[in-house]
Amino acid sequence: MMPTVFNNRCLSLAVTLALSLAAGAAPDLSPAATPALMTRMAEHALLEGIAQSGSTLLAVGEHGVILRSVDRGAHWQQVPSPSSVLLTSVVFVDAQHAWAVGHDGVIVASADGGQSWHLQHRADPAGKHKGTPLLGVWFHDAQSGLAIGAYGYVLRTDDGGKTWMDMDASFPDPDGWHLNAICGSGQSVFVVGEKGQIFRSDDAGHQWVKLNSPTDASLFAVAEPAAHELYAAGLSGGLYRSVDEGQTWTALASTTNSGLLGIAGRSDGQVVIVGNAGTVLISQDHGNSFHKMTLANRDHLLAVQPEPGKDWIAVGENGLHTIHLKP
Repeated sequence: MMPTVFNNRCLSLAVTLALSLAAGAAPDLSPAATPALMTRMAEHALLEGIAQSGSTLLAVGEHGVILRSVDRGAHWQQVPSPSSVLLTSVVFVDAQHAWAVGHDGVIVASADGGQSWHLQHRADPAGKHKGTPLLGVWFHDAQSGLAIGAYGYVLRTDDGGKTWMDMDASFPDPDGWHLNAICGSGQSVFVVGEKGQIFRSDDAGHQWVKLNSPTDASLFAVAEPAAHELYAAGLSGGLYRSVDEGQTWTALASTTNSGLLGIAGRSDGQVVIVGNAGTVLISQDHGNSFHKMTLANRDHLLAVQPEPGKDWIAVGENGLHTIHLKP
């Protein structure tokens, strides 16, 4: 007998094919347009992004997996996803509206707190960004947002994702370096990427300037957990902080040579940075000092999210990981 997971996959493809033939159109069976497989193993998939609004958490990853928790991470459930590409990043803009991005220029959106999703964008199969992954997403409000990715791929929407405009020509990245991560607060937005590139916008992403960087090594993460407290991290344990909106940077002692891939923090000064080989860096004093812990399984960690109390939730290799910090 054919395994259930393959039965589900075949059923999904059969439905897609039947609907396409009924409409008189050639079916699109590409991963970008094929719904994700529903599986009991979803919590153990490679997960690359995590976001939170109130008690609701979302995590996204390989084969289009989207996980949702409504009790601050105590329990998780896979929800249907309209695409089966690797999803790399997810963001809430309010309790109802969320977006996730991934490979093949895919952008999926939810208007009900992550319970259901629809495909908003994919790269033109015949265009210059065919197959290009999107790696980060940020929204100013429910209408205005940005998606960034490899080879200088930058998209912008001002209508909640009904249309996405290509900003490559106006973004100050003429060499097309990979853009790896994005964060923002209010009108200020920051992007970091390959070769230490750092960019800033002061008008929610309409216009950009390239900033002086403290490194020429690739940066994979950026976050601003508190006002005037901006962090960037990346290759070989590189870790940097700016207290003047990215004008100047100070190199911080990270105590590791592992690549650093995710940053999050609380307004009380606690900052947690995660990376390869189970690396977790913890600061209790607004980044003035860090101590290192390593997960016993040494799974690679790609993103992290604070939870009430001392616990944090990280995502990465083998899915979800709870990080217990000492009091």
